Amino acid sequence: MTIKVRLSGEADDIARLVEHLRHEFEVAGADRAYPNRGSFGVRVYLELREPAAGRDSRRIRSERVHPDRRGIEP
Repeated sequence: MTIKVRLSGEADDIARLVEHLRHEFEVAGADRAYPNRGSFGVRVYLELREPAAGRDSRRIRSERVHPDRRGIEP
């Protein structure tokens, strides 16, 4: 599985997110940032690939929650 991603924002914030992604995926292309045109910050293009064989991969389970059940007490 390969996913192509474009991140846009402040360079420091993107760098922190890329480091986080490296814990779960093989990351390619994060070494070059381009200035955003007409907006603040930079953009970075990445390719995320499944972890190499033998690496532990975690499954994250999610579920939909009705807006009335978000844990907010009346």
